[in-house]
Amino acid sequence: MKQAVLTGIEEMHVADAKRPAPVADQVLVEIEVCGICGSDLHIYKGGHPTIKPPTIMGHEFAGRVVEIGPNVKAFQIGDYVAGIPGVGCRKCEHCLQDKFNLCRELKVIGGYFPGALANFTLVPEYNLIALPERFTATEGAMIESVAVAVHAVGRMESVTGKTVAVLGAGPIGLLIIQVLKAFGAKLVATSDPIEGRREIARRLGADIVIDPVKENIVDRLKDEAGDIGLDAAIDCAGLELTLNQALNITKHGGEIVITALFAKDPVFPMRLLQRAERKLLGTQMYVREDFEVAIQLVQEGKVKFDDMITHRFDLDHTPEAYQLAVSRSPEVGKIVIDINK
Repeated sequence: MKQAVLTGIEEMHVADAKRPAPVADQVLVEIEVCGICGSDLHIYKGGHPTIKPPTIMGHEFAGRVVEIGPNVKAFQIGDYVAGIPGVGCRKCEHCLQDKFNLCRELKVIGGYFPGALANFTLVPEYNLIALPERFTATEGAMIESVAVAVHAVGRMESVTGKTVAVLGAGPIGLLIIQVLKAFGAKLVATSDPIEGRREIARRLGADIVIDPVKENIVDRLKDEAGDIGLDAAIDCAGLELTLNQALNITKHGGEIVITALFAKDPVFPMRLLQRAERKLLGTQMYVREDFEVAIQLVQEGKVKFDDMITHRFDLDHTPEAYQLAVSRSPEVGKIVIDINK
């Protein structure tokens, strides 16, 4: 088999490897499609605090079960599955409450453990979820990203009838827009400096689309939604600028959800958080229930991906895919790897 190995910072090579064999509760999955995520790029560029080369990345994946370990009960050979990459200790209070995302020993497939940038990947049984047979491999691989969006929206107290701004219309922002609309948000606004992303946001249901380079987002939203402010803002950009925008566009008592990874700690006016009793909410990955909801949303046609995916590569050209992903070219959206094409 082949696998794409990150051998150094921004150095990746496709190499031959021995096909692994499952033991105990492991499942061997033949990977069909694997996505590239923003967190993958942090690892690729050497910015992750603990995951360093060499490693095999890839945590957004779907494929077929081809072998199972002797203790596996939930899956059979031939099952169509997607990965749930977070691996908790399975012993702490959070893991025992099915909140592995809060485990202090949380690790991730595609970083700490070999990921899906390979023809075959070993996955613990509890880190897989069954997919409907009618799903395409791309839909299956994207379920992980949808689960991120579902979890982020779920951090809000409620969604129905609410007004929400999504700051940043990259892949996760575009999914969050759709999840908000599916859950009954009254108005969804978004801002992004890239024209192509703004156009996709319009097609996917955003009610107000703002170019933050040419428009003052605070003034525009006051004109559109009133002086009182929005019920919530979800920061998908991870900038000091967008966090400050979120504080200025939300109403007193409003919610601010942080989904993005901040490259550096932001400075912001604490008084706007404290005195208006705004709530600043963090997010960490997802839980299994978020995957179940994500699958349902895709089944019902409430979340779509076609407009978001701009580039596809095969496994042999994974290094070129990552080079493109970090180029920050405005025409680059979601990139996926067709592993067994």
